[in-house]
Amino acid sequence: MTKSKFFFPSFFLLLAFLIFFRSPCFFLDGGYWQIKYDSYYDYSLKNNFLRSILYVYDYGGYFEFTRNIVSKIATYLPFFSQRIDTYFSSIIYLAIFSYVYFSKSLIFYNKNYKILIIFLILFSPAMTPEIWLTVPHIKTYFGLFTFLLLFQDSSVLKGYKKIFYRFLILFSGLSSIYASVFASIFFLKLLLEKNKDNFLNFLCSLLPLIINIFIFLNLSNNASRFAFNFEKIESFSYNILIRPIFGSSIPKFFYNKFNITNIEIVLIAIFLIILLLITFAYKILQKKDKIILLIIASFILHSAFVLIGSLYPNFVGGRYSVIPGIILLSLFIRFYQLENRYFFKYLYASLIFMSLLTGIAEYKYFSPLSYMLDCKL
Repeated sequence: MTKSKFFFPSFFLLLAFLIFFRSPCFFLDGGYWQIKYDSYYDYSLKNNFLRSILYVYDYGGYFEFTRNIVSKIATYLPFFSQRIDTYFSSIIYLAIFSYVYFSKSLIFYNKNYKILIIFLILFSPAMTPEIWLTVPHIKTYFGLFTFLLLFQDSSVLKGYKKIFYRFLILFSGLSSIYASVFASIFFLKLLLEKNKDNFLNFLCSLLPLIINIFIFLNLSNNASRFAFNFEKIESFSYNILIRPIFGSSIPKFFYNKFNITNIEIVLIAIFLIILLLITFAYKILQKKDKIILLIIASFILHSAFVLIGSLYPNFVGGRYSVIPGIILLSLFIRFYQLENRYFFKYLYASLIFMSLLTGIAEYKYFSPLSYMLDCKL
């Protein structure tokens, strides 16, 4: 019992140290992101609190409640504005980890699985340095958070805990376009299990989506964002299907070693996507597991969302690949939990272990974007 009481404080301090260790300059100097040159900060300087927290960046085309709040707070303390950006992002990171640890999840239902998903979110190659402790990318953190909220075991929530849970769904959705699109998955969950709790959870997730759709339709300059060519499929295969597991170094080594051509990349991309779709269909039919269905639906939804909505016609890496990458790793965890055949069980465990191993190697010293961690951008 005593050991149990001391475990979480020790674990929490370890997480805080690891976050600081990856990029100390973020906490001492404020990182590479310059909040004072941000349009959100500039708007907050010129407007009152209410107008500032309701601000919508025209080119973005969606609402970012938390980013508005942080930008406004930063204007009150301009000397510390750079650090406010970093420290607030790290607090959100640690808050998500704390929720995972103390909540009862349908997937991460014991301490081992909770620690595993926390380490995957912290270390896995999917968590690119591009989104590291910067408020502009805090929407990615909230997108991941809503994915975790989706699998909360509602049966243990009573009274104020249930109200707080729904507040988190609503707040996360208002803070992130990535979180708000999960409304369709909450609706799927309602269809799979029709009850009052799932209906109210869906309504809480739906409101931010409606707000974002209304904002998007009232901004005319977003049509130019939708551009696509076949290189996007190649980028999807590498950044979402390969990199979350094997990182950057290993795929690039084989790419250079075997002098892979563009045609071969196309064939590999098509093969991986077909293999993934066949695996999804087989597992859904074989296991008939509602959680697998929800994870696969989440993966397909967010993959389609970034393919359609990314700013570039040929790229879905970096910040766009984070959420689908973590969802894919969560799917391997679920496959591992349900698998009875040792070969496949070890296969899924190996993929998860490889992600952790390569992620730890690239966490600080071997990161492909190390200049972002060293504040040298």
